[in-house]
Amino acid sequence: MRIDITDRKSVMVELSKDDLSKSEITYEQLDYSNAKTQQLVRSILEKIRSETGFFFGEYSSLEVEVMPDSFGGCLMIFKEGDCSGKQEIRTALFWGENISSFIDGSRVVYKSFGCLPPSKLYQRGEEYFLLVRDCPQEISALLCEYLSGTEASGTEREILLEHSTCLIDENALVVLCGKCL
Repeated sequence: MRIDITDRKSVMVELSKDDLSKSEITYEQLDYSNAKTQQLVRSILEKIRSETGFFFGEYSSLEVEVMPDSFGGCLMIFKEGDCSGKQEIRTALFWGENISSFIDGSRVVYKSFGCLPPSKLYQRGEEYFLLVRDCPQEISALLCEYLSGTEASGTEREILLEHSTCLIDENALVVLCGKCL
């Protein structure tokens, strides 16, 4: 693995085929909804910080571009964005197949902010959905490190309510992180 800080807000990381093999993943399998990809990204960010002292801001969005190389490895470019000027998302929808990602995300949000917005947890088939009302951009960005997410339209909320089972009807983030009101 080669780390190259390109400017104040971006880092380029070259991963060899062997680097990917150590994480038991190939370029073709890289997908942020994949738990191995998430673990790989977290370990790369930790390595960037420990080896260079460079870290992305706590309230920043992080864009990751991934491109294959001709030797079975890949190039990852991490770019920091500023969330401070963005508007709050009215209602956010997050989804994933692994409930532990929801638990981990809710714990990190609680540790970072000390409060959790109103939320509900649903299940449809093998997939879980978290609907978060009045979700600040900073919380949304943090949850997106663990889950897929987007702003929820009225139609998406209606479909979710009609075709999913509600598992936690009130304060799902609180329940998931194990905190009592």
